Amino acid sequence: MPLTQHSTKGITGEPLKATSRVGAFMEGVSEGDSPLQLRDIHPKHALLLGPLIMFKNIRDNKSMLSNFIQKDIRVRYRNSLLGYIWTVLQPLLLSGVYYFLFTILAGNPEELYPLWVLIGVITWGLFAKSLNGSITSLSSNAGMIKQIYFPREIFSFTTVGSNVVITALSLAVVIPFIFYYELNPGWQIIYIPISFLLIVMMAWGVGMMFAPLNAVHGDVAHLFQFVTKAGFFLSPVMWTISMVPSSRMDLIDYLLLNPMVVPLEMMRSGIDGRPLAIDLNWICYSVSFACISLFIGMIVFIRYERWGVKYL
Repeated sequence: MPLTQHSTKGITGEPLKATSRVGAFMEGVSEGDSPLQLRDIHPKHALLLGPLIMFKNIRDNKSMLSNFIQKDIRVRYRNSLLGYIWTVLQPLLLSGVYYFLFTILAGNPEELYPLWVLIGVITWGLFAKSLNGSITSLSSNAGMIKQIYFPREIFSFTTVGSNVVITALSLAVVIPFIFYYELNPGWQIIYIPISFLLIVMMAWGVGMMFAPLNAVHGDVAHLFQFVTKAGFFLSPVMWTISMVPSSRMDLIDYLLLNPMVVPLEMMRSGIDGRPLAIDLNWICYSVSFACISLFIGMIVFIRYERWGVKYL
C-alpha cells in the first residue's frame, strides 16, 4: 500500500492523514508549497566576484584553517629528533655554506654579507615553498577532495599560512647577528610585515592561477620548481642591489623587473636599518604586481578549480 495514499479510511471512517515524512512532503507539494531542493555546491558566479567569494569562504572556515595549519606544521617535523629547531637550524646551515663559498673562497669584503645571505635564504624560502605548495594544493590533496567537499582554496591557504609561521620562527636566527653587528633597525622595521605581505600575495596568487591546471597536467609543478630554483640566483638572495658594480648600473632596471627584488630588499632593510635604495616607481610596480597576481589568481581558482579536480 502506498505510504501517501489519502483514500484510506481509519476505524472512525475519517480519512487517514499522511503520517510519514514522504507523505508529509507530498502533502506540502499538493498544497502549493515549494519542495526542498539540494544546494548546488558549485554555483556559477560572476567572474569578478571570485575574490569576495574566496574571502568569505576563508572567513567562514577560519577554525578549520587554524587546525589545518597547525597539523601541517606538526607533520613537517614529525619523527624528527630536533623538531622545531630545524626552522632555525636549516637556514643557518644553508647560509653557512653560502658564506663559505662567497665570502671565504671568493673574498667578498662586505661585513654584513653573512646576514644578508641569511635573510635572503629565509625570505626566498617563504616565496618558493608557498608558490610550489599552492600550485600542488589540489593534486596533493586528491584523497580528501574525493571524500568530502569544502572550499578547496583552504588547501593553498594552509600551505601559505604554515610557511609564514615557519618563516617567522626562522627569522629568530638573525637576532644574534643584530647584537653582534650592533644594528639599529629603527622605523625601517615596518618593512618586515610589508615584505611578508607582498611575498604571500605573489606566491598565493600565482599558485592559485596554476593549481587547477596542475591538477590536469603535473608538468606545471615541475616547471615552477625549476623557476624557483633559477630565481634563487637571479633574485637578490646571494647579492644585493648595493653590490651591483657602478660600471653595470645599466642592469638595475632589468633586475628590478623581477617583482621579488623589492620584498627581498625590504626584508634586509627592515632588519639592518639601512635605507631602501630603490626608486618609488619600482616599489609601486612590485606592489601592483602582487595585488594583480592575487586578484587574478582568486578569479581563476574560483572559476576553474571544479574543472581541475575532475582529473584527480
